[in-house]
Amino acid sequence: MPAVPPAGDVGKDLVCHINIAAGYRGGERQTELLVKDLAKRGWRQRLIVRRGSPLAGRCRRVDGLDVTEVVGQPGAAWIAARGSSLVHAHEARSIYAGWLLQMSSGVPYLFTRRVDNPLKRSRLRDLAYRRADRIVTLSCAIATIIKESYPDLECKIVPDAHSDLAATLDADSDIRAQYAGRTVIGHIGALDNKHKGQRSIIRAAALASRSDPELLFVLVGDGRDGEELRRAALGLDNVVFTGRVDDVGAYLAAFDVFLYPSLHEGLGSSLLDAMCFGLPIIASRVGGIPEIVEHEVNGLLIAPEDPEGIVSAIEIIRSCPQTRRAMRRANLEKSALYGADRMASAYEAIYRSILVQHPG
Repeated sequence: MPAVPPAGDVGKDLVCHINIAAGYRGGERQTELLVKDLAKRGWRQRLIVRRGSPLAGRCRRVDGLDVTEVVGQPGAAWIAARGSSLVHAHEARSIYAGWLLQMSSGVPYLFTRRVDNPLKRSRLRDLAYRRADRIVTLSCAIATIIKESYPDLECKIVPDAHSDLAATLDADSDIRAQYAGRTVIGHIGALDNKHKGQRSIIRAAALASRSDPELLFVLVGDGRDGEELRRAALGLDNVVFTGRVDDVGAYLAAFDVFLYPSLHEGLGSSLLDAMCFGLPIIASRVGGIPEIVEHEVNGLLIAPEDPEGIVSAIEIIRSCPQTRRAMRRANLEKSALYGADRMASAYEAIYRSILVQHPG
């Protein structure tokens, strides 16, 4: 097997990241974390994004990174990616840009699949998946879904990274003061009930409003179901919607418990951020979540769409200080395994192994 090239060779190859998603969610945050860490290591990089994407602005000043904005179509990304040594596709449509470049110019590509949705059969997807030099997933749960459609494909698992928000937290934040005297049950995520299951949070809040008025449920984020969820919470004085915020770390510091009742989840990068703050976690037993939340160790796992289970789990955590302290220790220790440097090292090894097989 060929030797892996030494770290000093990274400057000669151009790695092209493609993420043409419209918004800025977990996948885009992970793309940003990766390109920034690789830049510190001296990699030449290109980032192709959808025109007007928040990701473009967040990465514009990264050293050694060429940011190219295109219309959100694989064909436009393919044209913009020409001249690269390696393509890394970060979301579903980007894989087709990598495939087109490989077919036209022989450039190798890898694809990171972040979601645990069942794959619908498609001849074009079959070609793109099978021609990829590597398929990477965030969790065993996602890899299992890919194996169901492509039993012969090998998947490399590289978990997401936390955003290291605790290291940049403004200690003077007054968010905690706003919630003084309340036990804050916090959630961070796009308001998308079919994915994140926030309707269960509202139902849990309705139950708690009668049995435990000290509880306060704070939902950080916005999304397509924002108005519907706000209507569902009308009349409840124990639910707060913050909308989209920039100081996510300050809110995590204000939370007492982190709640993540997703209906499906490839991994859940917000859970990694919550771990950095030592927060006890209550999360659904779905997708890749049990791979990072161990029941009764660093959190409690519940069934999806179970508001009664949410309230019961909160009471277990609140009633036992020893449990809270143990979960805090476990999460602070575990968060060290999910730094951006570790994620970047894993991808760096993959890039080098591919480039050895495709010398430019």
